[in-house]
Amino acid sequence: MTTEVLVQQVRDELGVIDERSEQFVATLKKVLQRADKASKPHPSEEKFVSQNMSMEAYRSLPRPERRHYQSDAEKLNQRWIEKQFKNLNANWIIVLDGTVVKHGATLGDYPSEQDIRQLQQKTGKCPFVFFSKFLLAIEEHPTSWHQTKESTDFYPALAVKISSASKLFETEADLDTGAVECYGDLELLRDNGVINLDHDDLEYHSSHLSRSFAYFAKEVFLDLVDATDTSHQCRTTIICVDDWRNSPFVAINPARTLLVGRRVLLDLRTRLVLDFDGRFTEVEYKKAVS
Repeated sequence: MTTEVLVQQVRDELGVIDERSEQFVATLKKVLQRADKASKPHPSEEKFVSQNMSMEAYRSLPRPERRHYQSDAEKLNQRWIEKQFKNLNANWIIVLDGTVVKHGATLGDYPSEQDIRQLQQKTGKCPFVFFSKFLLAIEEHPTSWHQTKESTDFYPALAVKISSASKLFETEADLDTGAVECYGDLELLRDNGVINLDHDDLEYHSSHLSRSFAYFAKEVFLDLVDATDTSHQCRTTIICVDDWRNSPFVAINPARTLLVGRRVLLDLRTRLVLDFDGRFTEVEYKKAVS
């Protein structure tokens, strides 16, 4: 309805109205229109607007476009995704045909590669997978054991074992309780046989320190061994970062190949002793009470 028509209807109801009253009616109309527009939810809040492509179509995409498949959907549906995280108390969700089919609070709940393959085969579609900002958050703490770019600075380090069904890889990792999950060099982990990539793997895109990076989420087993050679193992999912050498994860420590976050330590319920004089880390496990 135009302002002129609205003013005429008011005039028909009230009789003659002055210019000031006409201005009031016109202003009231604008205010009501703004309020009505603000009350309507954004389209992406009402429903998920992106369409899952077939696995055949996904396999045919070059790798840079695979990243856009996930990241473009995340941008288009950001409000809807955040609403799902909140309603489900989740930090990752898997979406098919506009519906959340799986979700979890940590990467410890993340489906195995076999589960994802079965989902792909059952539906014939490539699922969308979204991770919350909390899950991928990293708060760098530059006080450490591994030498950083600063001559007097060291990053706390841990000796870890990473294994798959047939391979075992021993290495050292930077310890960062400001990170929730574990991050690693995709090429290094693949070269040592603890992860594999194939055409059906989902590739994701995120950013850290205002720099973007591409990654795959891969399931492995991680061991921490204490001074008595006692080993505790947990299943975890590592964020395997592509082009690690040029990623933001080596900004403070160019020699870093793996970053261990706090969730693994919470799962293992380990006790760490950080010796800032000797610059080493002791791993301890509580003895079982007989």
